[in-house]
Amino acid sequence: MSEGGMRAMEVEDFHTIEGRHWTTLWSSIAGEESTAAVEAVKAGGIGRLQGSCATMTGVQKWWDVVVTPIMGHDRTPQGFLCISRDITEFRATEGRLRSSEKRLRTLVDAMPASMNSPQVVWFSDPQGDFTYCNDVWYEYTGLSAGDGPNGNWSTVVDPIHRERILECWSDALRKGTSFEIEMPLRRAPDGMYRWFIVRGQPLRNEQGKTEQWFGIAMDIHERKQSEQALKNSEERLQLALKAAHMIAWEFNPQSGTTTRSDNSLALLGITPGVDRTFMTGIHPDDHERVDGFLQEICSNGASSIECRYVLPSGETRWLRARGEQAGPDRIVGVTFDISEQKEAEAEIWHSANHDALTGLPNRTLFQHRLDAALDHARQNGTSVSLLLIDLDDFKDINDTLGHDAGDALLQETARRLSTMVRGCDTVARIGGDEFAVLVVDPLKLENATRLGALIAEALRQPFIYQKRTLISRVSIGIAAYPDHDGNPAELIKDSDIAMYQAKSQGRNRVITYSPEMRNVIEQRVSLGRGMREAISNDEIAPFYQPKICLTTGEIVGLEALARWQHPKDGILTPGYFGAVFEDHDIAASIGKKLITKVAADVRGWLDQDLLVGRVALNLSPAEFSQTGIVDNLLRSLDRLRVPASFFEVEVTETVLLGRNSDNVSSALAQFRQHGIQIALDDFGTGYASLTHLKQFPVDHIKIDRSFVRDLEQDSDDEAIIAAVISLGKSLQLQVTAEGVETHGQARRLRELGCDHAQGFLYAKPMAASQIPELVSRWNSMLVRPRSDKTAKPLGK
Repeated sequence: MSEGGMRAMEVEDFHTIEGRHWTTLWSSIAGEESTAAVEAVKAGGIGRLQGSCATMTGVQKWWDVVVTPIMGHDRTPQGFLCISRDITEFRATEGRLRSSEKRLRTLVDAMPASMNSPQVVWFSDPQGDFTYCNDVWYEYTGLSAGDGPNGNWSTVVDPIHRERILECWSDALRKGTSFEIEMPLRRAPDGMYRWFIVRGQPLRNEQGKTEQWFGIAMDIHERKQSEQALKNSEERLQLALKAAHMIAWEFNPQSGTTTRSDNSLALLGITPGVDRTFMTGIHPDDHERVDGFLQEICSNGASSIECRYVLPSGETRWLRARGEQAGPDRIVGVTFDISEQKEAEAEIWHSANHDALTGLPNRTLFQHRLDAALDHARQNGTSVSLLLIDLDDFKDINDTLGHDAGDALLQETARRLSTMVRGCDTVARIGGDEFAVLVVDPLKLENATRLGALIAEALRQPFIYQKRTLISRVSIGIAAYPDHDGNPAELIKDSDIAMYQAKSQGRNRVITYSPEMRNVIEQRVSLGRGMREAISNDEIAPFYQPKICLTTGEIVGLEALARWQHPKDGILTPGYFGAVFEDHDIAASIGKKLITKVAADVRGWLDQDLLVGRVALNLSPAEFSQTGIVDNLLRSLDRLRVPASFFEVEVTETVLLGRNSDNVSSALAQFRQHGIQIALDDFGTGYASLTHLKQFPVDHIKIDRSFVRDLEQDSDDEAIIAAVISLGKSLQLQVTAEGVETHGQARRLRELGCDHAQGFLYAKPMAASQIPELVSRWNSMLVRPRSDKTAKPLGK
């Protein structure tokens, strides 16, 4: 009989096959089994045996042999069909398993009870009731050794698992064979349930009857937790594989044939079974990668790949294939659909690289594209232009109309920008109200400049939101490579500097970067550093400009103005160092210095019985952002014993606008409660001056100098001033005109009913030491009043 084959045999030849007796084909171990098989077949049944037999090459193998009679018409055996199956590997596996089990049992038997893992040794009667337990049992359970073994596992097993475990326990006792049961047992010291593995072995008498049971119980809690974690992980993996609609395949690299599982038709539209191609629908662009995948398996034994697959319907899906070499002509693997995963990855990537509100690329993706564009431009000698776009006064819209309106404006801005660029360009939102446009070759710097002007014009077009018209104005800074920098960070800095220049020049304009602009920025940084040194060296001092009553000509107050007493450059005004007020820390420090010095000056004038009216303090937005602004100012006044009624606080609408407007309103109300008046400076130039008069506690409004400058020539300016004065009188507010420089201006303001005026016509800002002389001279003039034509400005 040939190896692993089958053969029909005549009845009379059953005992001798090819001249040999049946049983001689098998070892002595299977001799009796072969004889029994023959007898079973003779009786018309099926014979079966397992035994070892040498092959024609002399290799000893184990076989599983099934012999079936071939019956004739008379229902008698006419021949026999013999089927033999090679089970050598199966027997070897069984042998290894028995050896492994023997080694494990030997290890368990040799394990000392003093190990860190508790080991309970127990004996029980045939019914399972304990007859003996070692000390570990009592120490672990807290039961008393003097009370005997105390029942069985039911006394300490976790109630959640008790019914199932006791059923397994009873079933094992009933079968009477060795067993292993895992169960959670309560630990007495802390009441914690820990998992144990309980092994039991029946001890039989000579008649084979179980007289008692012997066993051990070992703590496997950590192992159980690890197994549970692994099980949970494997369950999740299995669910994922099932959801992926996995198919199995086997590829023969020698013949190029592929055998696939039955579900390949449903998943990929490929006929199951043997095929001459690996997968017929591989995307044309991925053929080379798939060939490389199969070659790598032949070289390294395993590999995986992701590729696109085109279904018969034309739909493209993403697949992942994994394969391992199982032999020289056999590669086995699986393929499953990962399209949903790819979609999820794409969505995650999109979320990480795009702005949620506008859908535009965010700063991260913009930076990546800028880097790539500059690399390409350097290698190919082409150009890259960058436009930074900032919405002017966007914060005002948020604060006055709400963030919904602001969001709508941002979305509309994104939409308009996207329609103005090519597919190869990039529009990104890189900040709250800041956008960037990346323009690549063939457009150059001059094209980008024209594009910037078109963008500014397009964004200025009115936008309707909830029946309200919004108009967006923008400041745009432009820089380009190779015209400017080729480093991404430096190019961004160049365009940012240009945008800052656009804002500093009045906003609502497009500025192209030039190297000189960087010098301005560096000067601003240097100025900030110098101002910090000036604060540290006590070089900041208040200068005072008088406020004159247009009716009586008396000095009715002073405005305190910051001056930098520079050791080399002399007295510097905010026109030189005003940019530092954008730094809130510096602005707050200057404010504290001035308040202390002004309070000291007022105390000195009071000590001289010099009356100068109310002194106005200019408070910046930075100071209102500090906590306790009112308490700090009042403490300074109390320390120098200066009444608060001698002071006035001047604020601009920049202070009143903002998200902390409620805090500002509260602070102004507290100032009023302590006798400090509130003046609204630069009135008429802000966004909602009339609204502020209603919302905030204002006592005094100051007409901005821009309306006073052309008062004598511009009828519109005169009309605006007249309206402001009329409004002030109606609301019982004091009105002061700033920037008065001519007698004609003063006369016309007096005729219009303005209360007070200040400007170079009367005096320039001066140091505190000059105020007593100013007041003395001014009072002397009042004693001998002069006509407007002969009056001379003071303080020059």
